[in-house]
Amino acid sequence: MMPQMKGPGPIVDLVDFYHRWPTLKGSMQALANDPQLCPEEQETLNWLILLADRVGPADLRD
Repeated sequence: MMPQMKGPGPIVDLVDFYHRWPTLKGSMQALANDPQLCPEEQETLNWLILLADRVGPADLRD
């Protein structure tokens, strides 16, 4: 299987997301601190950030 290309455009799969996560994380953290989100939404987004941080290469294998 050919590796997915990283770069602009829609995220195509989990592997693509994993490779882009380091550049996406900062904007997700900023969004989690947006006062327009209710506290429950902020908490959920913070948990999703923690979850994404735990994904590693071993998790991407079929």
